This record gives sequence, structure tokens and C-alpha cells, in this order.
Amino acid sequence: MDKGTALTLTNWILAFLPILVLLSTILLFKWGAPKSGAVSWFTAVIIGLIAFGGDSRILALANSKGMAMSLYVLLIIWGAVFLYNFVEKNGAIKVIGDTMIQVTEEKLLQCLLMSWCFASFMQGIAGFGVPVAVVAPIMLVMGFRPAVAAATCLVGHSWSISFGSMGSSYYTIQLATKIPGEIIGPWMAILFAVPIYLTGISVCHIYGGFQAVKKGLPAVLITGTVMACMCWVMNKLGAAQLATLIPALCGCGTMAILAKTIYRQEPSVTKQGTEKPYMGFHMAFLPYYILIALCVMTQIKSISAIFAPYTWGLNYPAITTAAGFAVKAEKMYSKINVFSHPAPLLLFAALCAFIIFKMTGKWKPGAFGGAFKATVSQCVPTSIGITTMVMMALIMNDTGMTNLLAKGIANSTGILFPIFSPFIGVLGAFLTGSNTNSNVMFGALQFETARVLGISTVIMCAVQSVGGSVGCAIAPSKVLIGSATVGLEGREGEVMNRTIPYCVIISLLVGINAWIFAYLLFTSLP
Repeated sequence: MDKGTALTLTNWILAFLPILVLLSTILLFKWGAPKSGAVSWFTAVIIGLIAFGGDSRILALANSKGMAMSLYVLLIIWGAVFLYNFVEKNGAIKVIGDTMIQVTEEKLLQCLLMSWCFASFMQGIAGFGVPVAVVAPIMLVMGFRPAVAAATCLVGHSWSISFGSMGSSYYTIQLATKIPGEIIGPWMAILFAVPIYLTGISVCHIYGGFQAVKKGLPAVLITGTVMACMCWVMNKLGAAQLATLIPALCGCGTMAILAKTIYRQEPSVTKQGTEKPYMGFHMAFLPYYILIALCVMTQIKSISAIFAPYTWGLNYPAITTAAGFAVKAEKMYSKINVFSHPAPLLLFAALCAFIIFKMTGKWKPGAFGGAFKATVSQCVPTSIGITTMVMMALIMNDTGMTNLLAKGIANSTGILFPIFSPFIGVLGAFLTGSNTNSNVMFGALQFETARVLGISTVIMCAVQSVGGSVGCAIAPSKVLIGSATVGLEGREGEVMNRTIPYCVIISLLVGINAWIFAYLLFTSLP
């Protein structure tokens, strides 16, 4: 048994206090993530010093680790959001969206295509509220009711968040748990099969009740199977950063095929004349073609071997708190490969697209400046919130607070813990609006709890990220975005009341699936 502060009710409450502060400030006081994260971080510092044997050196090292981990994730976030804004300011996102609208006139299929597949594709590109902000208004123009447009987008794309934003949440769960991506990634993909099918069914039910579920079930089963399989394949190929983008793109293509076959409708007699688009679909999609090609190239062993030596990371010594809790030494902590990290690939894709747009006369002057300004305004608050929360999580981890929380949870839930596990991820996403933050806050907790219970740490940490992904459908910050973009400001409750039941049911079924995996099917998995 690990040494450290003794497991008592008082000590457990103290260990939980930074999380409780985060909860209270976000839910009760309605603070934003930067302010809540800062106060929670300060709370962790004080408790670490007073009750868990921390000292200035231990806390300094933990904060340094937190900033190093934040840097890895924030580079992805800034790069992904910049590429999206670059494409959007140049008019390409509108072209891509208009193309999606033309696929089918069957309203249920339109709803699935836009909120389940296309919104997930947008999550693969940028994330952080962009899918809802882009797709929900398009659905409004297509004739969907405001609350339906917002709710279907929130629930429909929630399966795609862990591998979205070029894999920012996927990389974070690795960093928080020390489980290599080639191990945890495929298991995350397997566990995401249930949410993929269920989010599609949920979209149908939100749109038109059980009658729509019956009608849309063939499309959900066929398209869901394609997306689930492609998610797993991309992980097995070592391209997890594309494990949302490619499956969602395949989902859009599958929906297009279904629209022309089993869901075929006669086209409308009257077609309004439309002005010639600014550019064709393939030109609009060009930055993402380039990005996909770059990501695939970096997975080729001969190419990756050339760039492998160009890495950056910090080394940290082993430390032991005054209470006896030991933390192992770290070499190249949160290692960044300068050329194969997602951020340089995102920026290089933008540069290549800029050159081609310029050469073909499709470049809009001022798009770069507009993209940069939009990225700064979107990412600065997120960056502050992520950094402070990551530092809080690392202080809790390195002073033994997370370990103590895990022991208490293991003792109280016992064999039922896997069923509750995804709800811990949901809680983190609800509090922070981010699966990335949820993984930072609770990834180590899930790992330690699984270790104490003697069940697979890989499965439980994968479930953490699955729960965090699903939980984004009810995160207040995401609901606010969805409500605002469809004209429901001040009526966010209408949207949230629609999304909560689906989030709870999906999370419960994910937990049952995790219990079966952990205790019946894969008991020997580490």
C-alpha cells in the first residue's frame, strides 16, 4: 500500500476540496474557467502544504509539470482553432456546409447528417464549441426548430470529442495517466462504439420520437458501424489525431450513399437558382486534404525516424513528501516532437492552402488577420483555464491527494466502480466544458482507483475520456453556445433539459459496458 497521508474522512474531504471549490465557483458563482481554475489551484497549493506534506520544491516541480503538460495541449488547441478560422474567414466553411445540405431532402437524414456526422467532422477539425456554433445555425436555415437544432448538435457530436481537435483530449489522457497512446487509443475506440450508435439514436429521438428512431435505425446502424470501425482502424494505424476527422468524413459519405439508395426521395419539382459558389467543394476542403496527407506521412516509419530526434521535454527528479508519498522521476516529461506534433502540421497545412488559394485567385484579403484575431479571442480564456486546472491536478497528484481520493472511492464503490466511472468524466466536462480538462482533473484519479481495485487501468482511463466526451453535451458553456447561435438566449434550460436524459442514459450504458470488460471479458488487461 502506498505511503502518504492516512485515509481518514477529514483527509479525504481535504483532498476533495480543490475539486469542490472548482465545482462551487463554476456552478454556484458562475465564474469562468480562468478564475475558477486559479482559485482551485491556490486551494490545492495551501492544502498540499498544510495537510499532505508538500513543500516549496515539491509544489514548484508540480507546477512546472503542469505548465509543460499544458503547453503540449495548448499548441494543438491554438493550431486547430487557427486552421478553422483561416478556412472560415476565406469562405470555405460555408461552401462545405452548403454541400452537406444538398446531399438529401429527407429531413431525418438531414438531421443525422448535419448533427451527427458533419458536426463531428467539425469537431475533428477544431472543437471547443465550433461544431455547435457552425452547424446549429445551418440547421436553423434548413428548417429545423431552434431547440432541436441545438440539442441534436450537442448530443450528436458528443461521441467525437476525445479524438477531436486533432486529438487534444486523447493526448491529455496519455499525459495524465502515463498509458501510451498505442495501448489506450484502440481501447478508447472500442468503448466509443456504444456512444457512436447511441448518439445517432438520440438524434433521431430528439428529432421525432420513437417513430423517427424506427425510421432512422438502419442509417444509424450502417453509418455507426462505419464510423466505429474507422475510429478503431485509425488508432491501430497510429493516427489517433485523425480518429474523429476520418470516421466522421466516412460517416458523411455513407449518409450520402444511403440518401441515394434506401432513403432515396424524388427531388423537388422546383429548384431555386443559386449563385455560383465562391469555390468548389474540393478547393474548400483543400486545407483538410493537406492536413490528412501530412498526418499520414508522419506515420510512415522511414519519415518519422528522420524527425524522431527533434524533441523537447523536461526531466524531473524523484520526490517524496513529508508524509512519505513518493513520486517517480520523469525523463522528457510531456515530450513534444517538433515536427510530428499536431500543431506544426496544422500550421503547415494552413500555409500550403494559403499558397494554393493565392495562386488560384481564391484568397480573400485580410483572412489571415481575421483568423489570428478570432483565434486569440477564442483561445486566451481557454488557455488560462486549462493551465491553472492542469497545475491544480499535478499538485493533487504529486502530493498524494489524488491517490487518497482513489482509495476512498475504491472503498466506497468497490466492484461497482466501473459503472460510476464514466460519470466522473461527465462531471469534469460539465464543470469545465472540456473533455481535455476533465481528463486532466480526473485521469490520474481513475488510474489510481482502478489500480487499488485491481482492475484494468487501461479500460478505466479509456472510460474516463469516453465519459468526458459524452458529458460535453450538457456542459453549460457548450449549451450557451448552442442556444445563442439559434436565438435561444436566456432559454438555455430548454436545450439542456433535452440533452441531459440522453447524456445520463449513454453514460450509464458505457459504465455497464466498462464493468463487463473489466470484470468478465478482459480481466488480465493491465
